[in-house]
Amino acid sequence: MKLWQSLLVASLFSVSLSAIADLDIQWLAPEHQQHSLTGQLWNSQTDELLSLSELLDQLEAGSWLLIGEQHDHPDHHQLQTAILAQLADHNRLGAVAFEMANTDQQPLLDDWLKRGDDVQPEQLNWSQGWPWERYQHQVRTALNHATRVVGADLPRAGQMQAYQQGAAEGQLDHAHSRFMMELIFTSHCEMLPRDNLAQMLQVQLGRDQQIANMMIANTDQEKINVLIAGSMHVRNDLGVPRWFTQPSTSLILMSLDEMTEPREYLDDTYPEFPLRELTSDFLLFTPTMPEQDYCSAFR
Repeated sequence: MKLWQSLLVASLFSVSLSAIADLDIQWLAPEHQQHSLTGQLWNSQTDELLSLSELLDQLEAGSWLLIGEQHDHPDHHQLQTAILAQLADHNRLGAVAFEMANTDQQPLLDDWLKRGDDVQPEQLNWSQGWPWERYQHQVRTALNHATRVVGADLPRAGQMQAYQQGAAEGQLDHAHSRFMMELIFTSHCEMLPRDNLAQMLQVQLGRDQQIANMMIANTDQEKINVLIAGSMHVRNDLGVPRWFTQPSTSLILMSLDEMTEPREYLDDTYPEFPLRELTSDFLLFTPTMPEQDYCSAFR
């Protein structure tokens, strides 16, 4: 990194030291807790650091905040809960949609609205694939304070239909499809049969389309609505925003490594994407969990 870049980062850090100070976060991930970007919130469009309160204050009523997580990261989960609570404290929390719940669970979610403290996972038919200990605080906070909690994902039958018949709303450009299929292949440890990638793509597209449709149908026009999902689903170039027609802001919770320039953390995308540098509107940097070999189960 050049000297002027280092000075710029240091300057931005000094004026944004309290980016999440008001959330009283105690980091749980052990690595990079002392990184210069830890706890910092970066605007990819202006190349500036700001506080989380500043971001939340500038969100417009009726818009959606799309929060992208690493599914097994405890700091991402406590940040989600804190953001929901901060919006609720200011009476600005609208609908909250979860990738981790599907449309078949909607009657149960509706039944437990405004009494989330007492709900247990079996009462929501919560999937064991999404460990309750990771999501109980977000779900209970949302049930207590949101105007509606939305099971946004396709149920199993809907995913199977997309696999067999294609996503309901089709697909985007060929470059997007090629890029997505390669991501699906690599994210499954390069162990999926390539002959199945086209069908796997249809499932991913179908899920993003379903999430977008559920968000549109449940938007609270008077407050700030929130989607909690994996990072890929909230990327501007790949996921839900490609199918979403209402105002939205993407915020990816980003685990740190050795890099110190925020822009270096933007995900690569395909060259044909017209705004390729803006795969996410904001990045919020967190410490990192120890590296795990997720591919061992596939092997």
